Amino acid sequence: MRSTSRSVTVAEVLELLEELAPSELAVEGDEVGLVKGSPEENVQAVEVHLDPGPDAGGPGVLVVSHHPVPEPVLERIGSPVVVWHSNWDAAAAVEALAEALGLEHVRKPHRLAAAGRFEGDVDDLLRTVRWALNPPELRVAGPREGRVEEVLVVSGFGLSDPRFVELAHDVGADALVSGDMTHRTALLARVLGVTCVDATHAATEIPGLERLASELDSDLPVPVSLVRPEHPVEGLRI
Repeated sequence: MRSTSRSVTVAEVLELLEELAPSELAVEGDEVGLVKGSPEENVQAVEVHLDPGPDAGGPGVLVVSHHPVPEPVLERIGSPVVVWHSNWDAAAAVEALAEALGLEHVRKPHRLAAAGRFEGDVDDLLRTVRWALNPPELRVAGPREGRVEEVLVVSGFGLSDPRFVELAHDVGADALVSGDMTHRTALLARVLGVTCVDATHAATEIPGLERLASELDSDLPVPVSLVRPEHPVEGLRI
């Protein structure tokens, strides 16, 4: 704890964030750090968001956004804004997702992916994902039957990148749990025999966001809240 007062500077929050997930861990081209406001500004509360909307924050509030914020939204937020993205994924978010799913003997075959042991079949894995993450929807590609003993997880975007399906296959994982599945990765899952479970981008990010908010709340003298994300796409029956 850096202060016993009921306010904290943006710079002090940034210092703590750097301790939790150094900005040098961010992937190339991912601009993390203070994107709006002054380091000297005092705040009395912190909000953690996946994607803040224009009504996020408020007087005396620091917005910590996981995702980069589009400029039209950033212009309308009346608070200082910090982006803490792929460096947080690499430092802790992916392990938080693995733990939320109850995986054991967790290891990291990639800076943005974790793998761990699971006991059950595909249906058991789907039930675990539903219970642990409560996603608004589940999509599955690849095998729908058989034992699942090793699961690879990636927070958010992993099923948009065929390299993570290939990684799951290469490390001997039976399944990959992430979000943003594309047609291409679904086809690759079928070819490689990897069960891919799309639990949505937002739902697979929540365990990492919960951990970030908890870490900040433990070490800051101001209240920290997690603003839970809404699913941005609404399914319609036509």
